[in-house]
Amino acid sequence: MILPLHGLGSRQDLPLPFEFVLLGAALALVVSFAVLVAAWRRPRFTRPAGRPLPGLTRVVDAPAARAGVRLLALALYAWMALALWFGQDRVTNPVFGFVFVWLWVGLVPLSLLFGPLWRRANPLRTLARLVPRTSARTLSDDAWGRIGVLPGMVTLLGFAWLELVQPDNNTLAVLRWWAVAWVLIVVGGAVLFGERWVGATDPFEVFAERIATLSPWQRIDGVIHLTNPLRHATTAPAPRGAAWVNCTLLGITAYDSFTNTTGWVGWVQSSELPRELWGTAGLLAMTLLVAGTFALAARATAAGWSDAAAASLVPIVVGYSAAHYLSLLVIEGQRTAILASDPLGLGWNVFGTAELGVNTGIFDYPEVVAVIQLAAIVVGHLLGVLIAHDASLAVLGGRRVVIGQLPMLVLMVGYTCAGLLLLFSP
Repeated sequence: MILPLHGLGSRQDLPLPFEFVLLGAALALVVSFAVLVAAWRRPRFTRPAGRPLPGLTRVVDAPAARAGVRLLALALYAWMALALWFGQDRVTNPVFGFVFVWLWVGLVPLSLLFGPLWRRANPLRTLARLVPRTSARTLSDDAWGRIGVLPGMVTLLGFAWLELVQPDNNTLAVLRWWAVAWVLIVVGGAVLFGERWVGATDPFEVFAERIATLSPWQRIDGVIHLTNPLRHATTAPAPRGAAWVNCTLLGITAYDSFTNTTGWVGWVQSSELPRELWGTAGLLAMTLLVAGTFALAARATAAGWSDAAAASLVPIVVGYSAAHYLSLLVIEGQRTAILASDPLGLGWNVFGTAELGVNTGIFDYPEVVAVIQLAAIVVGHLLGVLIAHDASLAVLGGRRVVIGQLPMLVLMVGYTCAGLLLLFSP
């Protein structure tokens, strides 16, 4: 259903031999760390700060703006629900691109550019508000603090299983079952426990909120501020489980890349075990590998430092998402917009896009795409090193400032090399 465009660039399209690229990326991290140790000796991102924008805040918080955003998002969901329940089970149905491209991939740039917009627009929040609560049960703030976004980690893995493992995931019958389960879990839970349940369990809102911490928009005392995205990522409140959500996102993307390698494909095809068993084991193993190595590096840095270090993973998630899904978003994002004019396959042209063609110009520049993919991964890890360094200065002192950061530096170098190996694997 969705073309396998995750890695358009190849090793042959890189400007240097791949071995030199790996070495250069690792050296870039090490040299950057050395420069930070010498020149960045006190924490700079200890509190939120930025340029206040009260005018923008009034516009964004206006009841008309809030209602307009919610109605637009709800209308989009309703349009795609029309395609899901009454559309044709064919490649021309836009609901598949909506779920696997617009939502899963498109929310990353949307959250980077506009901050926590999806929290306000999320149609499941709107539905939860429209459904009367049948229970007066309300969880305490302490209970919500213990829950955090840990349920979101589970639902993220569930969505990843649908995308990467579930047989026939490109059929309406399968997608309908998952859609029903998703709405029942998120909206049904919100009816029972309150609207905060949506922010804890909806996989799309959970990961969009993590990405939004790297946006230049941050609320301070209720007022929107234009701020340094790195400061925002470092000072944004991290709910319980934020680090593990970030690790899960990295693990999912890493596994997605791993499934495209010739070694994995040959291994699964030659095995007598079901493909679903290998897929489930591989997805869980990759996620646990990322989470386990991060936990070890964080523990070696300072006790209880995993929450503080969670922010350092956000630019890595963004960088690897950009590198891995760039071509998918460009090509299949266009195709979904074109198909959206005719959700039922009846020859409609509601938005005037049905007769447009997909611009495939990105295929003409594989070298440029490869360089962008390389830069996204390396820059993401460089920013991760910077955030981790600033956070460590607040908890480490004396010689520990340097020695204590070495485990995290080794982790970042390992993630960089692993990411490049998976992305540019033969």
